[in-house]
Amino acid sequence: MKKLWVKDIESGAEVEGVFLVREANLRTARNGSQYIQADLADATGQVPARMWDANPEIFSKMTVGGFVRIRGRGETYRNRLQVIVGMLMPVDEAEVDMADFLPATSADVEGLAAELKEFIGSVGDSNLSSLLDAVFSDADFAERFKRSPAASSYHHAYLGGLLEHTVCVARLADAVADRYENLRRDLLVTGALLHDIGKVEELTVERGLDYTDAGLLVGHVVQGAMMLRRAAAGLADFPEEMLLLLEHLVLSHHGEFEFGSPKLPSIPEAVALHHIDNLDAKVQAFGKIISEDPNPDANWTDYSRMFERKLYKK
Repeated sequence: MKKLWVKDIESGAEVEGVFLVREANLRTARNGSQYIQADLADATGQVPARMWDANPEIFSKMTVGGFVRIRGRGETYRNRLQVIVGMLMPVDEAEVDMADFLPATSADVEGLAAELKEFIGSVGDSNLSSLLDAVFSDADFAERFKRSPAASSYHHAYLGGLLEHTVCVARLADAVADRYENLRRDLLVTGALLHDIGKVEELTVERGLDYTDAGLLVGHVVQGAMMLRRAAAGLADFPEEMLLLLEHLVLSHHGEFEFGSPKLPSIPEAVALHHIDNLDAKVQAFGKIISEDPNPDANWTDYSRMFERKLYKK
């Protein structure tokens, strides 16, 4: 049977296939009956699902992060596509190809990797250049960096997303540094290339996009600063003040305490990096919400909890 992708599910059509369970809850309706409310996904997207007249035994077959084969139908409810599940059964992970369930960048990954190397080579300061080489010359890290998402859901949440986001931030940093005389170009570009390295440890793609224990307990901002200090420790006489500035760029790039930033930007390069990072993340997230809106003919998207508003699509 030809695989049915989430993007091809239509209202009124039969749905049968294997999907990744992103969320699942057993709920009780007003009449006292139980039903399953879930989100099912594959590499092309995510769709809400409902199974009426459920019970704990049936619900036990739908494990978050696991796989289920379902049979049901697509339907539209309040202008949103959903799947009404009639039958489900668990599927062993060994029977699926994970590539079918993980979204990936549409960009040229090898081209982005080559551009990253060009940015590294463009840094003229010998200390910063050595540090970048120490970080990215690690073959295992470089491969994980190239494959990692930049987030689990917010922006660039797909394989290769971290590399794509990092190169975009480096492009913007390079352009901004050319406009302001008080910005140290090498420091800003190095900060752009290193600001999210902790996400390699924060996120996992083993079963969908999710957080590791280290990601939940420590987070990529602090992890990134720790990774920088370890890399610098392997270099002879790396300047402590320069390391502190780089650590500050990493620790302050979220910009505000309420956004998870342990420190507020206190040097011009940190202010620039925060706004550049935020710009790339927000514009990409806007595009994602608009492109995935379930009502293609509407001028506005549904209300976005992320941005606390509807987005204009025309």
